[in-house]
Amino acid sequence: MTKTNTGRARVALAAAGAALLLTVSAFAQSTDADFAAALGRVSAQAAQSAAVQRRTAAVSVPEMLAARVEPDLSFTPGHLCSASDPNFDGYRYPEQIAHCRRNVTEQMKATIAAHYGIARSDWGNYEFDHLIPLAIGGDSSIDNLWPQPHGNPDGSQGKDRLEDQLYHEMVAGSVTQAAAVQQIFAWFNPAAAASGGALAAR
Repeated sequence: MTKTNTGRARVALAAAGAALLLTVSAFAQSTDADFAAALGRVSAQAAQSAAVQRRTAAVSVPEMLAARVEPDLSFTPGHLCSASDPNFDGYRYPEQIAHCRRNVTEQMKATIAAHYGIARSDWGNYEFDHLIPLAIGGDSSIDNLWPQPHGNPDGSQGKDRLEDQLYHEMVAGSVTQAAAVQQIFAWFNPAAAASGGALAAR
């Protein structure tokens, strides 16, 4: 290495060292308030991003109490399985209710999504769910299917927990199908259920 190159290298190293010292010095002088402010900015950004995601997940579907999403009852009124249903697979539970297997085609999903204004690229944000669950005697007709957003507070997972609870109660014979359906509709809109409104029962 020539003397000129050696000199340039030393100058570059000195400059880098000075920059590092400035960075360390600035870090050392940071106060708890600085870190708290930075954390606050990050938290605010995260909250804003989450809010945007929730709004996106629920786009084109009417919002309701507790940020849950209510089906359009003119299109998705809910429907029970019967022995004449092509998907009927037997009677279950002490009450011997008709049970249907799941049979939701891509064409059915497309029809449902079109009604609720959901683009094909957004399907992953929803569960094409049975309004009256199969486990408590719902069927797989268009009348009983709707797109439930994953991202809502008390969204699809919250309803799944209620469905599981009702399933076990029906297996034990401690709740009737009619009462279970009542609880499903009450989950969507407690106020309507309490007043005997449209979502109270079928």
